[in-house]
Amino acid sequence: MLFHTPEFMVLMVISLGLYYFLPKLRLYILALADMMFYAVGGVGYLGLFLFITTCTYFLALQLKGQRRQLYLWLAIALNVGNLVFFKYTFFILTNLENLTSVPLLNQYPLFLHLILPIGISFYTFELIAYLVDVYQGKIPSTRSWLIFWVFISFFPHRVAGPIMRGKDLIPQLGNLKNLDVSATVKVGLAYLAMGLFKKIIIADYIATTANNFFAQGGNLNSTGAWIAAYLYTFQIYYDFSAYSEMAVGIGYLFGIKLDLNFKTPYLSSNATEFWKRWHITLSNWIRDYLYIPLGGSWHGPTRKYLNLFIAMAISGLWHGAAWTFIAWGMYHGILLIAHNIWAKWRKPSLLQKFTSTRLYHGIAVMVFFHLTCLGWVFFRVEGIHNALRMVLKMLTINPFNLDTTLAGYFGWVVFLYFLHLAERWARQNYLQIYAFWQNHFPAQLRALVYTIFILILVIFTQTQQSNFIYFKF
Repeated sequence: MLFHTPEFMVLMVISLGLYYFLPKLRLYILALADMMFYAVGGVGYLGLFLFITTCTYFLALQLKGQRRQLYLWLAIALNVGNLVFFKYTFFILTNLENLTSVPLLNQYPLFLHLILPIGISFYTFELIAYLVDVYQGKIPSTRSWLIFWVFISFFPHRVAGPIMRGKDLIPQLGNLKNLDVSATVKVGLAYLAMGLFKKIIIADYIATTANNFFAQGGNLNSTGAWIAAYLYTFQIYYDFSAYSEMAVGIGYLFGIKLDLNFKTPYLSSNATEFWKRWHITLSNWIRDYLYIPLGGSWHGPTRKYLNLFIAMAISGLWHGAAWTFIAWGMYHGILLIAHNIWAKWRKPSLLQKFTSTRLYHGIAVMVFFHLTCLGWVFFRVEGIHNALRMVLKMLTINPFNLDTTLAGYFGWVVFLYFLHLAERWARQNYLQIYAFWQNHFPAQLRALVYTIFILILVIFTQTQQSNFIYFKF
């Protein structure tokens, strides 16, 4: 069920109405709404989700006993096994077929028709984080199954994040009946409107043109390949950040604070900064539950770089069961390693003063933006050979022999980048912008603007409804 569909809006409005007028039953209302939302994807998958959640809940209660390590690994194996079965079995069997020439998929036709349960990648990571945090004594295991269920299944963030931690969300759920939800409604509506605008007006509009370019496949010339990569770079940002901001907004409507996932990532000057701005909750999860357990930076630079590479390769695999996603993760692992080496090398060098200048920062931002665009090719193109072929075209472009028939698209790319800059400015100055809006425009004019904005969103919602890119993960 998409956020920007009438069906979802009806479910949300009914849930909010009951939630506001029956404060003592808020936890039960959320639990039921979460079940209804998830059941849209199939009652069987709701049953599976309830089973995995309940098993994890009971196993987490055993993480203070003598056999707590056994229960931890049993719970992790259950969750990882569930994810591997639905998401990676077909990928594994296909690659084994290629290696052995044995028709395994003919022997196990079930795996040809498996449908990925909604949000399985996200709830698996949340459950594992909860288990590890309880095991390490960072949080107590919650005694309430109902609170635990709502923590994992809370529908605004269930499909594509943000990936929440128990320490951040569970305490909020234990105090729902005393929440003053009226204090967060305005913030929630603002985030929801911003997300809808990004998805319907920007991301879906870009998608139409980007898809036309990628549909040309091997017929794309070098100029077209760069334009396709540029457009997809902005499409995936506006699409995914739209979902995340809508999730945060809906959370605020219920008086619940969810984590923001993006901070204008294409203004990053290096890979380390990028991963502090892009899909922040996933980046933090990879750091805390993969990179650090692998050894982090404790065993010298070589081991540190290996850990970075492994963690990012797994991050790529988490996104999708395909070699292109693994290549994307490995690519970002290499970028992180390169930045770590560069940062270490430049400190004692004469370049250190230059690298502190605005000129260097601007150049670094532009260079890394283009490196990011190259990486997104692996994310978008199906087939590792097709992706490599497109990247090769991009790398061998002749800047003095561009396809002038496509020059107009570069104007759109520049506009989208300035829109990204404007977003950062708006985030940094939102209090002043809000005060100016409230103090210098009469209520009637503000109401008219809000009405026109809502009508535009409704019209576009009726004419086009496309999935969020991250729904498939």
